[in-house]
Amino acid sequence: MTIHFTHILRTSSPALLGLILLVLFSLAGCSSTKSVPQGDYLYIGGDITVKSEYPETATKDLEGELQEAIRPQPNSSFLGMRPKLWIYNAFGGNKENKGIAKWIKTRLGQPPVLLSEAYPEKVQGQMANRLYNLGYFNPAIAYEVDSTSKKKMASVHYTATVQKQYTIQKIQFPQEQDSISERIRATEPNSLLKVGDPYNLQTLIAERLRINEVLKEEGYFFFDENYLVFHVDSTQNNKVDVYVRIKREAPNKALIPYRYNQVTIYSDFASGDTLDPQAPPVQYENYKYYPDEETFKARAILNAVFITNDDYYSRKKHLQTINRLMDLGTFKFAEVRFTPLDSVGRNGLLNADILLTQAKKKSLQAEVLMVTKSNGYAGPGIRINFRNRNALRGAELLMLNLIGSIESQSGGGAPERSSNLTSFELGADAEMHIPRIISPFDIRISNSMYQPRTRFMLGFRFIDRREFFQQNSFTFEYGYNWRQRATTQIYINPVQVQLSRLGSVTPEFEKILEDRPFLARSFDQQFIIGGNYRFVYNSQGVAGKKHQFYISPGLDMSGGLWGLIFRVKNGRPADPDFPNTLNGQAISQYVKTDLETRYYFNITDKLVLATRFIGGYGLPYGNSRVLPYIKQYGAGGPNSIRAFAARSIGPGTYDPTSVTREGGVAPAFSFFDQVGDIRLEGNAEFRFPLMDPYLKGAVFVDAGNIWLVNEDPDRPGGQFSGNFLNELAVGAGAGLRIDVQFFVIRLDLAYPLRDPNYADRPTSGLFGSGVLNLAIGYPF
Repeated sequence: MTIHFTHILRTSSPALLGLILLVLFSLAGCSSTKSVPQGDYLYIGGDITVKSEYPETATKDLEGELQEAIRPQPNSSFLGMRPKLWIYNAFGGNKENKGIAKWIKTRLGQPPVLLSEAYPEKVQGQMANRLYNLGYFNPAIAYEVDSTSKKKMASVHYTATVQKQYTIQKIQFPQEQDSISERIRATEPNSLLKVGDPYNLQTLIAERLRINEVLKEEGYFFFDENYLVFHVDSTQNNKVDVYVRIKREAPNKALIPYRYNQVTIYSDFASGDTLDPQAPPVQYENYKYYPDEETFKARAILNAVFITNDDYYSRKKHLQTINRLMDLGTFKFAEVRFTPLDSVGRNGLLNADILLTQAKKKSLQAEVLMVTKSNGYAGPGIRINFRNRNALRGAELLMLNLIGSIESQSGGGAPERSSNLTSFELGADAEMHIPRIISPFDIRISNSMYQPRTRFMLGFRFIDRREFFQQNSFTFEYGYNWRQRATTQIYINPVQVQLSRLGSVTPEFEKILEDRPFLARSFDQQFIIGGNYRFVYNSQGVAGKKHQFYISPGLDMSGGLWGLIFRVKNGRPADPDFPNTLNGQAISQYVKTDLETRYYFNITDKLVLATRFIGGYGLPYGNSRVLPYIKQYGAGGPNSIRAFAARSIGPGTYDPTSVTREGGVAPAFSFFDQVGDIRLEGNAEFRFPLMDPYLKGAVFVDAGNIWLVNEDPDRPGGQFSGNFLNELAVGAGAGLRIDVQFFVIRLDLAYPLRDPNYADRPTSGLFGSGVLNLAIGYPF
């Protein structure tokens, strides 16, 4: 039957093909009403037409508004067919199923939506309410059911006739002479209600919330927006008068401002404790602090407290206090408990008890990592992290990190890139995060809901590229970071010092540096004295948004101040041939800027299209002709262009096997010279569930490359040019993600589609050599 049907499709005329499609659509239509009960109809939807004799009425906008009130939603359809309903009918329809048939029918199918479930009279009422809320009073709404007993399908057509929209003629705020009425009247210049605007219920609701927010900032602790009411006089000719009033039943305590009588902090509160300590408190300024300062210094905790005795209650300061206390990272829970001194609101005094439940102070975590790739690379690693969340009794976070890894390549991958490379890395660093700004200047960030921090970091790295060199590097950073709001964070490191020096080198590597002056300079000039800055906007944490963004520009500079000192001291600018030095080491001078942007399109709550663009540009100047090696860009790897090994792309069209040594021998693949000053990279990944919520899939495509700012004769084709789009490496593939909520194991198999380093050579296999990446977390 299949062969015969295929033959018909290939040889028949367009008319016959159209007839076949018509028959298929007819069969789909018949089967869709199979489960519709006798006397009922399959509901296929409704529509609305809005009419008005006034030409200024936005009838199309009203139709869109009223369409949302039409219920229920009909069965989902595609090209006139209803696949989910067809599946439901194919697996028994209204009959009871068991096993796999029941699962398919309930998970993939959908029962028929019936006309008897449409309730057009209720929809009429909801449409009328929506029109009233928009200022279209006394509308006339009718409906008509369009049904045929032969097809057993029905739709509902609604018609709404509206008059001219009502507008606001007059606004009057409370006229009483008490304090709260006077305060509400004082907010009138910022009112959302404007004379001449259309009447809109949502604007009234927003105005009520606005007034409540103002009152909450001025001490009216017990006031609530529900105590405000709007009296609307619509007896005018298409005009309304709006009167803002306070409900008579509002209690007295809601009508007076409250201020703090006593603020008390309990730094070791536990669930079930009573606020009746036996020992006397520590008295710090105007605060009572329990139990003592053995665990937490009162001053450090109170840096995050914004409520104090005699101040009037402010909801913003209340929430800011809770947010900052939780942001210290040393408490599991933070609560402010308010108690009025009397229950009826005569004196307007509150006691505030700040209750803090401590988190676990110390933790030790170890991670074992393993990356295996089909191009021959394999590398285990271990990371050990120790945290002390209250190192100096001031909620300081101390982090000690130890890291060790080994990565080797023993054949595999592209033949041109096969080698026997082994790399060891050992490192240790210590970080101290202090929850305040430590600076020679008086810097206070009091308008943020989050706690600013000062960060000190001291680190050491030892790298051993067994076939080439050993390298030691030391890093010190001092800076600040804070959040302006939930979606933005700022990092400023005014002091960044990095010193990297080569240790022992092999004769082969000495020869490489001798033959490649640019590469030699990138290893020599490794003394970095400068600063770096980064801004991050991230809306991924905002739930329910269809479009989410991550934007992070950064700036990294070195040697600017030292260059100015050198110029003043010597009367001439720095020069790579006569560089300014410190302790015999040349100071690197460069400006480097980066931008990373991500866009997440949440098609549904399960289907996501994730995209990323990364751009970077580093400009050496003064002392330097090339960026320090540790600051140069590389491309490729599990979080970059996944069809290529780490640092195996570029720069530009440079082919590392095209440069020969003495005797005409091409060198083994060496990743250390495939770095650059410019980086462009783009990624797109479509993510979908497989066995939700733990197993997810993805298909992706990556493209990018790196380039040099200045020409390097030892790396021909590496300099950036106007032909850069034709020099992009491109790879694509698919992957699995095992998502167990607190971490993600990622497995990506990618194939190179275009390799600029070997653009004139045929790829091996269908798409070239595949690369298997095993990693932790999403790539972006």
